[in-house]
Amino acid sequence: MERYYWEVLRVIDKMGTQEWLFVLVVVIVFGMFCLKGFGSRSKY
Repeated sequence: MERYYWEVLRVIDKMGTQEWLFVLVVVIVFGMFCLKGFGSRSKY
């Protein structure tokens, strides 16, 4: 398990600005999709 942890850290360390921007956009879109509909119950 520790080997996977270090592998993930190595990949994250090599990521550039464009990759981080892509990850941020994906996380925001995923979060908006998951939280869709929590604001108003009238649309259910």
